[in-house]
Amino acid sequence: MRTLPAFALVVGVVAISMAAPYILLSGLEPFAIAAWRLLSVSILLLPFAASGFWRDLAGLTTNERWKLLASGITYGAHFALFAWAFEHTTKESVVMLLAAQPLQAMAVGRIFLGERITPSMLAATAISLLGLGVFAWNDYLFDPGHLIGDGMVLLCGLLIVISYSIGRRLRPKMSLQGYLLALYLLGGLTCLSAALVAGQALWGFHWTNWYYVGCAVLIPTLVGHSLFHYVVKYVPVFYVNLAVLAEPVIAVLFMLAFRDKFEVFQSSQLTLLQGIGGAILLGGVAMGLSAARQLGGNHENKNPATGRSHVDAEPAKPGSGA
Repeated sequence: MRTLPAFALVVGVVAISMAAPYILLSGLEPFAIAAWRLLSVSILLLPFAASGFWRDLAGLTTNERWKLLASGITYGAHFALFAWAFEHTTKESVVMLLAAQPLQAMAVGRIFLGERITPSMLAATAISLLGLGVFAWNDYLFDPGHLIGDGMVLLCGLLIVISYSIGRRLRPKMSLQGYLLALYLLGGLTCLSAALVAGQALWGFHWTNWYYVGCAVLIPTLVGHSLFHYVVKYVPVFYVNLAVLAEPVIAVLFMLAFRDKFEVFQSSQLTLLQGIGGAILLGGVAMGLSAARQLGGNHENKNPATGRSHVDAEPAKPGSGA
């Protein structure tokens, strides 16, 4: 993995870690905040991506267009289900179940993309899971009443893995702007449909609510998720989803830093055991990203759609942005 994708992945993780704090501060219901996040980004991208999007779409086969539609819908469903899961389970359960995401990515990447499962992947996963378990176990209690919410977390993790996996096939054939516009627009319309069916309010909020909605749109969505979609062209889906494990630790640290300023964060705390677990988890993620860099051309230069090197592939379309 080259320096730029590696740096983009690190910045992306920090950015998406701001999602939970901003969602809590916004006070919006889950489908509504998800719809605003995705649709707002698609509107911001529209002036820059519209022409490239139509060129990209014309260059795709019918089957690839169906895959693009599936990628957008699964992406939006991930946003909606993840926010909704917090109403049916505990945040500790969500943190623990995030551990399944890189494992799901490993399986999906192997089965559908032919990506190798390496010893470094297994080692990084084991260390990260150990750290995640130490971080959340003190507060984790199994409750049969939370099974629905727990199932939602597992499903939304699988949905984002599927979306990234489809994107790994499509990204070499599309400009970054065109792919992002399609993904955010389709995902946003999916969340908007869910919000309308559920009867959730989409406007009429105080200006402070809108401010934090704007923060959620710009930082974790426009910056964080867009960087992930840039990186997925170069990095096996396993490493993208391994990096996501750092999100709850960074989010907790952010909420702790502002606990005295915002009432919604006052229940946040970090024990010594959680600190140790968080350090182990971040170490496992760092180990995985370091291993990805050492793989170099074994992964990043291969076009998953054709098996050819990106360097040897046809030149990128004008304005690809990637």
